[in-house]
Amino acid sequence: MDELWVRVGLVALMLVVAISVAVWLRREKQSPIRDISSGDLMPGVYLFTSESCPTCALARAQLSQALEDATYIEVRWEDHPGKFVELGVDAVPAILIVKVPGIGKLYPGQPERVLAEL
Repeated sequence: MDELWVRVGLVALMLVVAISVAVWLRREKQSPIRDISSGDLMPGVYLFTSESCPTCALARAQLSQALEDATYIEVRWEDHPGKFVELGVDAVPAILIVKVPGIGKLYPGQPERVLAEL
């Protein structure tokens, strides 16, 4: 009987490990923070959005609240599709922080991930 419980425990442990690894890999794949370089990027905070984005309004509100008096530049897909392609922005909302001209960090998703950088 004890051997049965050991086997059940090992199977349960293997399932927990497998699920944990799958969740971690999925999270890493969906939202990689990437370094971006482009000669025409000036220092600032850029918010990439689209008209069809259901969560972009929330991202705007969170970013406005976090920045208080500072501003950000909104880059809409409908107005600047070439900029999305050039910078490799493939999901919205996404936030690009440029501290040094021409070099930035792209954070896909909602602003919570990026607030520490601001």
